[in-house]
Amino acid sequence: MYPFERHMKTLKAYVRNQARPEGCIAESYLADECMNFCNEFIKSTIGLNKKKHRNEEWVNDVLFEGRPISRKHDFTMTDEWLEIAHRYVLLNTSIVEPFLEMHKDELRKTNQIYARNSGLLWKRHVETFPKWLKEKVPIDKGEENDLLKWLAYGPRKQAISCTGFIINGQRFNVEDDKKTTQNSGVSIDATTMCRSSAKDQSQVADVVSYYGVLKEIILLDYHTFQIPLFRCLWANVPNGIRIEDGLTLVNLEESQSQFVKDPFILASQAKQVFYSRERDSSWHVVMMARPRGFYELEYYDRHEYMPIILENNIETRLDDVVEEDQYVRVDCEGTLV
Repeated sequence: MYPFERHMKTLKAYVRNQARPEGCIAESYLADECMNFCNEFIKSTIGLNKKKHRNEEWVNDVLFEGRPISRKHDFTMTDEWLEIAHRYVLLNTSIVEPFLEMHKDELRKTNQIYARNSGLLWKRHVETFPKWLKEKVPIDKGEENDLLKWLAYGPRKQAISCTGFIINGQRFNVEDDKKTTQNSGVSIDATTMCRSSAKDQSQVADVVSYYGVLKEIILLDYHTFQIPLFRCLWANVPNGIRIEDGLTLVNLEESQSQFVKDPFILASQAKQVFYSRERDSSWHVVMMARPRGFYELEYYDRHEYMPIILENNIETRLDDVVEEDQYVRVDCEGTLV
């Protein structure tokens, strides 16, 4: 009965004149039906029953993904920051992946040292790949919709900055010292070269979790589209991150010179986290934040939880079912409704 009781509450809210409740309900119900009917034939409108989500992204042909939620400001990037940001975009874009392996193969063929040492190969690959890709994929002014060519050509020095951004159903804001509540916690799982110590020469690629604070939101302009980047202040690895009793602790006051030349990530890669601090300690407990409207459904194998049927259980056989059985009373006449 709960759905009907809920609907009765809606109908009672239509009453404005206590002396004529039926008339008020009829008029308001007819008005809602007319509005819903008209909305079906009017484009770019939201129906009365369709609520727009707070962290919903807009469809925009200029912005590559997500949407800003604050006032935008134009600024000019330095040559160093522009080179670092452009290099990160190229190394983390799926459309460029085939050219990454092609460039590595050329480096291995030109110098045998790169074939033997993966660390030197990766360093040389990162330094020379943007210039190599620009020569490999020349820009054609007649084809303005080719994504790969505009990526190879590079971004403009004039970029756009904002303080708030919505991506993947989550709302991010840059760190503000004046606010007690923050949406600036950022986490990312990245594949990187790992080694046990500074003297270890055999590096292994592995997935590492990084934690930081969002400092700036940049919309990098590639002439025909914009790619959002987050400039973050990352916690030192491994001295600034530790795990105790199943909880991840992060020290945001540890020396962060490790990521001075690599502070950018794509907005689509960012996961929102919150930092809980106890008293005056410099260590923060990491708490993951789920997107608004996201629910985790428990998945289980139906064969794993099938009940065991014992031999002594009574089973219903198809032969025991009689089709002539009737489940209607015959001692009285039915009433048609």
